[in-house]
Amino acid sequence: MTKSGVGKIVLWVAIAVVAFLMPQILSGNQYWLTVLCLLAINVLLVSSLRSVTLINEISLGQVGFAIIGAFTYATLMMKGGFSFWPAVIVSGLFSAFVALLLAYPFLKVKGIYFSILTLLVAETFRLVAFYWNSLTGGPLGLTGVPGPGTQNLPILGEIDLDRPYNFYYIAVAVVLVAMLILYYVERAYISFQWRAIRDDNTLAGAVGINVIGYKMVNFVLAAFMAGISGALFAGYQHNLSADATSRFGVTMSIYLLVYMVVGGKSYFVGPLVGTTVLTLLAENTRSMQEYQPMITGAIAIVVMLFMPAGLVGIPAQIQKWRRRGRSGPAAPVSGSGVVVAGSASDEAVALAHDEQANG
Repeated sequence: MTKSGVGKIVLWVAIAVVAFLMPQILSGNQYWLTVLCLLAINVLLVSSLRSVTLINEISLGQVGFAIIGAFTYATLMMKGGFSFWPAVIVSGLFSAFVALLLAYPFLKVKGIYFSILTLLVAETFRLVAFYWNSLTGGPLGLTGVPGPGTQNLPILGEIDLDRPYNFYYIAVAVVLVAMLILYYVERAYISFQWRAIRDDNTLAGAVGINVIGYKMVNFVLAAFMAGISGALFAGYQHNLSADATSRFGVTMSIYLLVYMVVGGKSYFVGPLVGTTVLTLLAENTRSMQEYQPMITGAIAIVVMLFMPAGLVGIPAQIQKWRRRGRSGPAAPVSGSGVVVAGSASDEAVALAHDEQANG
């Protein structure tokens, strides 16, 4: 195993250890445990959004699949007699099924048209939930959505998993498993097909890759993860609302995109970093709540202008600046337009290092 591989394993182990130690670090503070539960759920939702970028598309409809997962979970728990874990899995599967029905027509279009379609379908799902009184409670929403409840666990005995302290471990465990699945899928054989499609859609089809088929697999997997995040949210909050100001509104779709871009969509840990930084920033600037959208927007603009690879790409960006500083001014050009020998090779080496650093 390479040093890079060992480093990544150490990084993920460190993240997992810190995540599981947070309740002890916070001394059981209920408020911050609630923030961290929602943070973990949002990390999974942003990661599902980033997964779609592997086929060179931007989905603004992940909250649509999250709302399907949330209300499916609530229906299964309140009317179907399901227990917690089967309800969570079925909710994710139902979101994936809906995505499968939409995938073929949606993925026939590209770019901004795909983004608009996904945004419109997410808003359609929200409006359906908002006006479907018999199933979703309509404008009033649902209250009393059951969570995991009290369960008798081996060794630990009976534990009330609805408490923020205990539900936090459920959320972190589910998100870590989901992230691990996404990580290995992104490094599996199918990922090469996705990257080929991302680099050149037409060329990928010309060499025999089933472009639509592989895109559909990606889209459905992302919807499954979004559905799981919606189910976790419903199980934790115990109430659901589908009004325009809820977490299933258009504003949340924009925030998810900002979290991904600020963290760095080219890096697997980008959603984790971006969501964590902006969430903690929002929580620590609650006294300026009316200015938070402007603060978040300003941060996004600064990152896109000066750190195009996102916060995760800062070390690589610093190395790039250092190399450019050591290389000195650009090589002079002779009258015939030929670059003076000696500097072109240096620039080529620097570019090669830059590409290697950016993955």
